Amino acid sequence: MDATPVGISVIVATYNRAALLNECLDHLRRQHFEPGDELIVVDNGSTDDTFAVIRRHQCLSAVPLRHLEEATPGKSRALSRAIAVASGDLLAFTDDDVTVETDWLDAIRTAMADRDVALVGGPVEPRWECGAPAWLPSHQDGYGRLAAPLALLDYGPRAADLGVRTVLGANLAVRREVVARVGGFAPHLGKLRGTLLSGEDHDFCRRVQAAGFRAAYCPEARVRHWVPANRVRPRYVLGWFFWSGITNAALDEHDAPLTRSISGLPLYLIRRFTIGLIAAPAAALTSRTALALNYAADVAFTAGYAAKCWGLVKLQRAVPAQAARAAGGAA
Repeated sequence: MDATPVGISVIVATYNRAALLNECLDHLRRQHFEPGDELIVVDNGSTDDTFAVIRRHQCLSAVPLRHLEEATPGKSRALSRAIAVASGDLLAFTDDDVTVETDWLDAIRTAMADRDVALVGGPVEPRWECGAPAWLPSHQDGYGRLAAPLALLDYGPRAADLGVRTVLGANLAVRREVVARVGGFAPHLGKLRGTLLSGEDHDFCRRVQAAGFRAAYCPEARVRHWVPANRVRPRYVLGWFFWSGITNAALDEHDAPLTRSISGLPLYLIRRFTIGLIAAPAAALTSRTALALNYAADVAFTAGYAAKCWGLVKLQRAVPAQAARAAGGAA
């Protein structure tokens, strides 16, 4: 890696979340900034008071706060818009419904002082609107699979290389030169209006690691994610797993099959689907809600995977080279 980074560009994409964005920027304003740091907020077509919130914080910010607009819907496209103009050697990403801890930026800067580290991410804790659902494991037990729709993450109290794990886009920092090498966030993945599409952060982390770069978990870089009441309802959870199946099918399109399949569906998914159809109702009838949701998630995930494989859902094709150029570097 090149010399120790000089500046950090903190990037937030937003869409119609003026009140939450205001909280997000309030917490970012409390960071310990250094010369060369900047904030970039990309408005992805908001029609609420987002413009006024950004203007207010431009007057309050201790570092330049750049307001960009991206008319094409999609979180990945909004992030690419910011990456293309960011001046920092490090790019730190968080979301408009996230509040960062006071020492978040310092923790990122410290972790990235190790020149061998290309990417870091940290814990994402919940800010509940109505309290934790009964079906979610307690934090002490670690966030299980059912926390994925809530965008929560905690790999424990110790710093470590990620290995096969990935981190969330709500709390992720990467060297600009690495983005230029591997490309930015895939435009066919990530939040898109009318869907629960995701996976742009998972795909990005995977490409960084596949390129031979080191990715690390930094427990000191903590953020808190707003979890509204509607997201803890089973209907939302199962909808998220359906779209997760679509996301994973899109990711698998570019990889050689590692398992046997029937009509494009891996056999292990067919087994999980069959078991889930039987076991989910049985668990629900005995009031084992968490177990029932886990089985039902297998059914929803496989249904989404099949929908993508069989052409029932169309996504834009990935163009990694263009994403890399958007980041300001050569692919």
